[in-house]
Amino acid sequence: MAKRKHGRVAGRKRLPTLFELLKKDQARVMSVLHKHGVYFDAGTYITMAARLDKVAAYHAVPNKKKFIADLFGR
Repeated sequence: MAKRKHGRVAGRKRLPTLFELLKKDQARVMSVLHKHGVYFDAGTYITMAARLDKVAAYHAVPNKKKFIADLFGR
């Protein structure tokens, strides 16, 4: 296989953490989390610091794409 000499490798778009989204619009983000069954207490640092796809997997969100789209207000 030939080595790539020019251009860059396509990367994945980085999803924000819940910390970042909550800073922008706390009320809307909290309602989306409640709607999709994502709950956390004060000690659940994993939920707050993880990427959104990891949050969805950790909480077994049934529709990950809709969950992420709702958080972005799409």
